[in-house]
Amino acid sequence: MEIKHWQAWRVTIVMLVLLISIYLSGCQPVTPTKATVSVLGTTGSVQTPEVGSEEKEIPHSLETPQVPVPEQRVEPVPEQGVEPIPEQGTEQGTEQIPEQAAEPIPEQKTVPIPEPKVEPVPQVVAPTPSVPVDESDNNPTPTPTPDPSQTPIHPYYDLSGTPPSAPGLAMRVRVFNAEPQKIAYLTFDDGPYPQTTPRILKILQDEGIKATFFLVGRQVEMYPALLKAEYEQGEGIGNHSYSHNNQLVYRSPEAFLAEIKQTEELIFKAIGIRPKIVRAPGGTQGHFHVNYYNAIDAADYLVYDWNVSSGDADAALVPADQLVRNIETQVPGKERMIILMHDAGAKTTTVDALPRIIQYLKQQGYAFGVITPKVAPILFPGGFHS
Repeated sequence: MEIKHWQAWRVTIVMLVLLISIYLSGCQPVTPTKATVSVLGTTGSVQTPEVGSEEKEIPHSLETPQVPVPEQRVEPVPEQGVEPIPEQGTEQGTEQIPEQAAEPIPEQKTVPIPEPKVEPVPQVVAPTPSVPVDESDNNPTPTPTPDPSQTPIHPYYDLSGTPPSAPGLAMRVRVFNAEPQKIAYLTFDDGPYPQTTPRILKILQDEGIKATFFLVGRQVEMYPALLKAEYEQGEGIGNHSYSHNNQLVYRSPEAFLAEIKQTEELIFKAIGIRPKIVRAPGGTQGHFHVNYYNAIDAADYLVYDWNVSSGDADAALVPADQLVRNIETQVPGKERMIILMHDAGAKTTTVDALPRIIQYLKQQGYAFGVITPKVAPILFPGGFHS
């Protein structure tokens, strides 16, 4: 490339010299001379004019054109062509594209999506644990002074909340909920047991009704998951002592309360509630006296007996047909019933008879309820006479 440029410059110089010679020859007489110039690597004779009768050889310098050629052409070309192209392209591209694309996309998609999905979820879960088991008054009336010795015996609660009365008895006034005209409270004692309790829960669910389970503490220790299943299904939860051993439970009112407290802690550990409804093992008849009622009431518990029994505790295993007949013979004439049954492991015929018992009660027009402290107890009268 350098040789070609140099040859081009030599041709140009020779042409300029010839033009100058021709111009000067018109003004002064010249003597032709021979100038030997090598162009493009060859030697040729060229007529050159003489000025002032002197011969001049035209010098051809090889150094003169080499210096300016690379300096003038190579330096400005990369500076003007390379610098503006990347600077304008990169600055305009990076500023406009990310700013317009990033701003509108997250604002429109993140705001509306979580609002409709998060709000309805807790509203569906909230009513599930609303089991009306622990409905004790937040501010119960204080325990009254014992009734005078001449007080007549009145061994039951009025639906208005008036408590029983008897000499030496001290039971507070309660507030009870209104009830349908005909109502049946199904109750199951002595559980939970894996042989019977799950089957009973399934029948209650299929029939669309609720019942109440009076639990023994030692069974709760062994089968807390069954207690949870009862509670989560909305069944009533009651306390039926820890040992269900009459010799231990009925040593004194204090011994009775100790077993109730022991079972209460186990129930609380399993499902987080402290039920205030109690059923005495075997019922209050023949076991309670006035001091038991006073101790129970002072601790803000309510004890519940029954007025209809299935008779499933009369023998180790009573035929299902007999259990149904027992119910049918006791129901007539009663508008308000607490029905005694058992879910001990051996009471499989009780489970077999349960659907027929429920159907019979439905045919008689009974509603089904769950026992809570807002339900007036049914009590045996014997304990108020001693």
